[in-house]
Amino acid sequence: MKVLLIAHGVFFDPDQVVAGNSVRAYYLAKGLVDAGHSVVYIYPHGLAPYAGSTAAAEALNIPVRTYSNPEQLAAIIAWESPDALLVAYWELLADLPEHLDIPLILDLVAPRILEALFQQERDLQHEVMGMLKYYPRADLFLVGNERQRHLLVSWLIMAGIDCREHVPVAVVPICTQPGEHRPSPPGEENGFCFVSGGVSWPWRRTETWFEALAQALARDERWRGRLELLTGSYIYAGDSRRKGGGQKGGTESIGLVRTRSLLPYARMQEYLRTHCHIGVELADRNIEREYSQSFRAMEFLRSGLPLICNDYLQMADLVHKYDAGWMVRSPQDLCALIPHILDSPEQWTAKADNALRLVQEEFDYSRCVEPIVAFLRQPYRPDKGPAVVQVAWSQEGSDRESLPNGKSHLESWKNNLVSLTGKILRKIGPKAKAQENILMVTRADIVPPDHGAAVKIDRTATALSRYVPKVYLLTDDRRRYYTYFQGARSEQRYPFWLRALAPLRSLVRKRARKKEIPEQDAFLYYPLFDFSYILRTLYIALGHSVRIYQAEFPGYARPCLWARSLLGGVVLLAEHNVEYQRLRDQNPNLSLSGYEFVRRTELMLCKQVDQVITVSNEDKQRLIHDGVPAGQTHYIPHGVDLEGFEESESLDLGSLYAISQDETLLVYHGTYLYPPNMEAVQIMAEEIIPLLRQWGIRAQLLAVGPHSPVQSPWPDVVFTGSVQQVAPYLLAADMAVVPLRQGGGTRMKILDYFAAGLPVVSTAKGIEGIEVINGQQAVIVEDTGQDFARAIKSLLDDPDQAARIGRQGRVFVQELDWKIIGQKYLQLVERSSS
Repeated sequence: MKVLLIAHGVFFDPDQVVAGNSVRAYYLAKGLVDAGHSVVYIYPHGLAPYAGSTAAAEALNIPVRTYSNPEQLAAIIAWESPDALLVAYWELLADLPEHLDIPLILDLVAPRILEALFQQERDLQHEVMGMLKYYPRADLFLVGNERQRHLLVSWLIMAGIDCREHVPVAVVPICTQPGEHRPSPPGEENGFCFVSGGVSWPWRRTETWFEALAQALARDERWRGRLELLTGSYIYAGDSRRKGGGQKGGTESIGLVRTRSLLPYARMQEYLRTHCHIGVELADRNIEREYSQSFRAMEFLRSGLPLICNDYLQMADLVHKYDAGWMVRSPQDLCALIPHILDSPEQWTAKADNALRLVQEEFDYSRCVEPIVAFLRQPYRPDKGPAVVQVAWSQEGSDRESLPNGKSHLESWKNNLVSLTGKILRKIGPKAKAQENILMVTRADIVPPDHGAAVKIDRTATALSRYVPKVYLLTDDRRRYYTYFQGARSEQRYPFWLRALAPLRSLVRKRARKKEIPEQDAFLYYPLFDFSYILRTLYIALGHSVRIYQAEFPGYARPCLWARSLLGGVVLLAEHNVEYQRLRDQNPNLSLSGYEFVRRTELMLCKQVDQVITVSNEDKQRLIHDGVPAGQTHYIPHGVDLEGFEESESLDLGSLYAISQDETLLVYHGTYLYPPNMEAVQIMAEEIIPLLRQWGIRAQLLAVGPHSPVQSPWPDVVFTGSVQQVAPYLLAADMAVVPLRQGGGTRMKILDYFAAGLPVVSTAKGIEGIEVINGQQAVIVEDTGQDFARAIKSLLDDPDQAARIGRQGRVFVQELDWKIIGQKYLQLVERSSS
């Protein structure tokens, strides 16, 4: 029989970094070919730039095709005349002709509805509607394990598929070709190599587990273990070509942890066999993880690596049954397990053999495809009736006809709806005298304020709320918005009818992709394609008497400008960066058309608003150079919470962390999941502090901030972990150090050090974006450990100079209190209103 396999991935090439869906499709195709069937492989043409060699396809005599639209796909199906279709991604069902006379198999190996719960950019309503509409087209459904089978049955019933006598679901797990030999056992010199990593998905939180593992290894005095993390972006995310980092094999080491770029598939298998010993499949428990099956775990086991996994995974049952690894329930259990593994290397050999046996007996591709082969021998068409849950669905573009002005009927309808809604709201809105309330429009991830942009936006809103009656914060969240009153934040809900007046998020994302905006940054431009931002802006503006609109990032200026045109008022645009310049610098694969779109859009919006605010003079000059009028472009830097420092008292860190009073206490602040911060601490511990000790200076580094190691790998470094307030820690230190060699953004930590009155020694990269004079507010040195250590020693030898620098730093930030920053924003409003 001929099977047409339609996949959402290019054909598998072992010499490239590959996505899991390509591996999955390859072994299904190989199993069918080995069983005597012929296979034709098809995938969307948009993925063609990621394709590699077709040698693997040619070896199996599998033709590879691409299609650009449903019409092309229908033509291929008609030409090939297959006996069955195997579709490897449910959304591809939308591209198929509606009435097909051949059996259709749908592969649902990943629980995508559960993944959508964790992905802000995914529209859950879209997922549900699509599943209920398209599932009835399939005759057999493939899932990865028994849990997924039980999850799917309810969806099939809701979609109208009769499951009373026969449930058309087959368990076909992620399968592979079993390995033949276990790796070489760990040696005395190198010890055990634990390996994990992969693409970082929002539903897979590993930080606590990796930290526990690293700390357990660090406690071993004989240095018999290390952790390797193979990491990188999803290859279809637009920022990673197939031969990118993996081909170069770049690595970065911090203590016992080494981070390595994703490797091409064949090289990864070789690396696992020759360098690694134990696979790690650990993450926080959640609903997606309970139902999923891991490609990563399969590669570890097929390479003969015993597996350490969470006990809640379905895979854990097989690992236990075959004695192919270890199951743990908590990071504490993991810490207790690691010494047992290191002290008993003989048990590894048996578990490695069992890992190979597990794959051979449970996950051999030739056995796993048997349910598909059986179905093809006698296809079964389940009874299908009307869906229990009725849904309305229309393909984007079905109602689009070109208008004389180049706009579609849909686009015209949206604009008319927005304009009409504005007029209605003006009629029925509050009639009270307009107040100087402020509405800030921005991205979704502001609450809680746990990263730089969120801190800046939240603190700005807090400061402004002390000068105007209220400040309102509108984000991408369609359910709620926030009110700031006298420095306090509260939450309010939109009415249901307003939440319903919004396009599907999938359509918004699709329109952004058409403009070739890098996917990881596309959310900053969603307001350009989502008219619900305008409706929500008008709703808040009229309901709360807003007169001032402040867009954080360029794309969010669009709804503000609409509100100004309908209701009047003033629009400010706060530029966190010159975004088109940042996107070009950070995305080497950014297309010319994508760059031109974001550049043209940003400059157009900057010219249309009343005032533009930048956080650095460099950004201001760049915008002016590119055509934004100088008279409406203003530099207002980041702020600092001076009141918090004035009200805080220093801690007794000597008692708290057993630090001797005769030791110099250096301080560094950051989050230690960010590699440049951990590298900075390592530089202090391994290069700078040893030099100071050679010169007779006893020093300790206090590393303040979240996601730090459970136990410090360096005797002269004390990690505090996350702290409620940073001020008491900084006030207790003798000096702040910033030995950063890489990273980006404005260094807000420098302003905190200045607020604490600390003398600061920094690299030029570490103080980038802060306009200070070397030797006055801070000492800036070259990027070498020796120069840095000499600068520290020089200040310690001259306490008066150190004190002067500390005082100058305090004077520098005296005008940067968030309250003063808020006043600067309001001055721009007054200038625009006059």
